[in-house]
Amino acid sequence: MAFISSLLSVQEPSGFWINIIRAFEGATKNYVLAIILLTVVIRLIWGLVDTGTKFNQQYMNSVQTKMQPELAKIKAKYEKQPQVLQQKQNEVYKKYYGKGYYGSCAITIIVMGLNLLIFFTLLSGLNVMSAYKIANSYESIRYTYINCVNVADHYLSNFESQEDKLDRLEYFADYENLKFVIDDENNTIALVYNDVELDKIDYKQDFSSKRPILDYKGETVEIVVEENENIIKLLDVYFPTYEEGEEEWSKDVLLDTKVLTDDEGNTVEEKLYLSQAIQRVAIENVKKVYDETKDSFLWIENIWIADTPFNKSIVSYNTLRGQVRNTFQEGEERIYNAFMPDLKAQKSKTNGYFLLPILCIAAAFLTMQLTKFYNNRKNKKKGLPKVDNEKGKISQIIVPCLLGVFALFYNSVFSIYMLTGQVVSGLLLVPQLMFVDFVMDKRKAKKEKKELENVDYSRKF
Repeated sequence: MAFISSLLSVQEPSGFWINIIRAFEGATKNYVLAIILLTVVIRLIWGLVDTGTKFNQQYMNSVQTKMQPELAKIKAKYEKQPQVLQQKQNEVYKKYYGKGYYGSCAITIIVMGLNLLIFFTLLSGLNVMSAYKIANSYESIRYTYINCVNVADHYLSNFESQEDKLDRLEYFADYENLKFVIDDENNTIALVYNDVELDKIDYKQDFSSKRPILDYKGETVEIVVEENENIIKLLDVYFPTYEEGEEEWSKDVLLDTKVLTDDEGNTVEEKLYLSQAIQRVAIENVKKVYDETKDSFLWIENIWIADTPFNKSIVSYNTLRGQVRNTFQEGEERIYNAFMPDLKAQKSKTNGYFLLPILCIAAAFLTMQLTKFYNNRKNKKKGLPKVDNEKGKISQIIVPCLLGVFALFYNSVFSIYMLTGQVVSGLLLVPQLMFVDFVMDKRKAKKEKKELENVDYSRKF
């Protein structure tokens, strides 16, 4: 298939994340695998930073555990006095955390900011890539179809006699043995009947042209006829449109009429028109190019669209126009409707089943629950009470739901990034927490030992 150099004014994107993903794609030969591998690398590197934040979190949790009984007493005592309750709670926080509370909060905010920076810049990069990939696939299909019609027009327009014209139409009447063959190496497209080449022309990537006219001074000048204008003229020759009141098929060429008998024994006529023959042969090439250019993964037909049953794997004209930011020339919808409905009828499928959004929510929730379970189990072993953190309970609901919303409304590639990130984080979580606790216990033991060494046991008189 001949690829196009200028894609609907959508240039191949570049940027920090896109360039990195492209390097991973070169190694894996698959965009989804590239995203998964990149996510694993990011999470492993981020794990070093995250381990530092877990020291801070475990410190906060240990302090929270210590002051939990005192907070419970205050809550029971001042439950009906909200202002006093808040004041007493702040006094407890100041007593246990001291100045370290603000430092811990600052560390958490900085790390959260870096995490959000990675999240949204990568989201932006993948959205740009999504628009490019969708436009690229459409453009490749579009030019394949137009070139098929173009070579058919070249063959049917260059007959030597009326008898020659009728002979040429006979080939289209037997369209099942007719095909269009694209030669990428020589950049040509041929019309072939039973392996015999009937015609061959250059594969066009630009259908615009120049037309001489006389200006107001009587001088000859050239004006550029836009690509879409020429394409629509070509389509109107073989796929005429009908105004209200005009008899359908009256502008088309009848190739063959077959008399058939239906199941009830009634005689019916099946007519084959030239437009139908060209369309059926051209659509075979369109389907082939679609299969070559589409990006699918497991149950997801199009990774550049969200994994939901409300989305189809082939985008509508309005969605496509929005993706390329309205850079279409006038008349593009006419060209889109020339072949895309037939392609959709044969190839468009449900793009998903909400699996990625559900998995993203479940993975995030399980990761948070794993942290809670680990800390409660550790406190139980040490004879400490469970940590009752109301703000933590809220975040355990909000964060997974936010990931689910992003997975629901953005492309599946980004959902795969979020899901992979949550899975890798979950796998790293317990080793990280165990390492943090080991270091904290060592520090605590060292501190206690030093305090014992500094105790003065001499008698004072």
